[in-house]
Amino acid sequence: MKSGSIEIKPHFQHLNQVIEFFAEQTPNAIAMHQHEDDKKLSYKQFSDHIDLFALRLLDAGLKKGDVLATQLVLTPEHVILMYACFKIGVIIAPLDLRLKPDEVVRDINKIQPKMFFFLGNTPVSDFRKVAIAVQEQCKSVQHFIQFVPKHENDQVIDNAQSITQFLSKGKLIYLKLKNIFSGRLNRAYSAIETRTPALIIYTTGTTGSPKPALLCHENILVQNEILSRGIGELPSPLTTMVNLPPSHVGCVTETLMTSFYQGGKTILLRIFDVEQTLVAIEKHKITLLGQIPTQYRMLWAHPKYEQFDLSSLESVIYAGSAGDLPFLKRLAEMTPNIGTGLGMTENAGFATFSNPGATPKSLVGQVGSAFPDLAKVTIRKPMDEDGKAGNEVEMGESGEICYHPPIVFLGYYNQPDATQKAISQEGILYTGDIGYFKMIDESPALFLSGRRKFVIKQKGYNVFPMDVEEHLVNLNGIDQVEVVGAKHQLFDEGIFAFVKLSENSTVSVEEMHIHYKNIASYKRPQHIEIWPADKQFPLTRSAKVDKLALQVIAEELVAGLRKSGGWDA
Repeated sequence: MKSGSIEIKPHFQHLNQVIEFFAEQTPNAIAMHQHEDDKKLSYKQFSDHIDLFALRLLDAGLKKGDVLATQLVLTPEHVILMYACFKIGVIIAPLDLRLKPDEVVRDINKIQPKMFFFLGNTPVSDFRKVAIAVQEQCKSVQHFIQFVPKHENDQVIDNAQSITQFLSKGKLIYLKLKNIFSGRLNRAYSAIETRTPALIIYTTGTTGSPKPALLCHENILVQNEILSRGIGELPSPLTTMVNLPPSHVGCVTETLMTSFYQGGKTILLRIFDVEQTLVAIEKHKITLLGQIPTQYRMLWAHPKYEQFDLSSLESVIYAGSAGDLPFLKRLAEMTPNIGTGLGMTENAGFATFSNPGATPKSLVGQVGSAFPDLAKVTIRKPMDEDGKAGNEVEMGESGEICYHPPIVFLGYYNQPDATQKAISQEGILYTGDIGYFKMIDESPALFLSGRRKFVIKQKGYNVFPMDVEEHLVNLNGIDQVEVVGAKHQLFDEGIFAFVKLSENSTVSVEEMHIHYKNIASYKRPQHIEIWPADKQFPLTRSAKVDKLALQVIAEELVAGLRKSGGWDA
């Protein structure tokens, strides 16, 4: 694997060594380029800024093992903050921008961070309301840092600092000079090891509410090597489009950090925007594009899509959900070099990747091959009651897809019971996905069969039906809510809600949709169907609501909605 004339080998022990390596080897090469304001940062500048930010965090009292949370867009400053945390052993947890105040409070209280970085009043949302809720309900947070332009410092909420105040030039110069004599940063950095906790990414997993998955340096670096091998050597210098939210492994550990791992250039979009993604590909001559299927479909649906010059693309990859043959054929029109793999938050991203030269037909149902010298992937029987991994199944037999160290995460932060359900005593991660291996061209390729639980995959997110159900049940006049997923041409799966009203209730479907505006947008139903008040939901033999039966009913209703121009529109 090469980047320019430099031979890259998986010799890095922790994430900051990657940036330092290229800061020395190719100091003037661009590491990050913000598309919206054309701001550029070389690898040398990136490395220097990391040290300054790390000194400031140390000065604020943060130390190895502490947690820092953010709710920020994707900017160079946010990325620098991540690597500053990595350098001194602080665990950073980027939270989704779509979360509402009560959801942020819930997630912050699970991890007890000491510092919270957040946005101000933006066209998308007023994030000051989130920070105020955190101030009132999250007692662990001692420092609040608000990202606002310098001329808007008067918009900073009480008991918070602006980012410009926090990183004042005078303060940074003082800390830099002081560090020359104290060596404080070097002492903190010397304590970082390959298994040091680094990053918390929230994942919905397969059951329950969102869980904080704790990743270490090794998890991420091995994933970077897996993805780098999968992508292979491109004819032109690596220029990667990064337009996913920083609360996703798809953004930070996959596209962003894998590009750094190869010494490439990353083009950053603060928030995903269809037209700006197309503009950026053309303007910056993107060579590598990695997205979820929904994003590709949104690009293709843009009325001016055919007018953009996307000829610079040399590799396009997708992940997050399966692609059918029509999707894969359309993808191959962007560039013949297409690929995909399988992974999850709990293993920092990809565990498998498709072979070079894969065709649309060969990729249907397939999610690539594993790299046994890096991390083994097996198909196994269910975990035993005592927590021991089940036996491996025969080639071609379906079972649960399992990942092996070193890509297995450290566990769910402060949730030992949930961790024990996911990781066997042998350290094997049970994914909840069902699949099988099949020999293709004399190598075992992994095929995905389905999901162990009824998690809905929408826009690259895992959505728990229970989260959607419980939110609407809180509305007066609602008796019962049952939510299932149904095939959606744009979102992979749409959220279909069956609602039974309370007796004499007058609540309307429109009111229900308004109520759903108080929950993250990717959890909002595409359709709400009123269930007859005098009819019981279908039940299983154990007296539970039969979700499979409801999915069949939903698909029938979706067919009618499509005929009338609804659902996928």
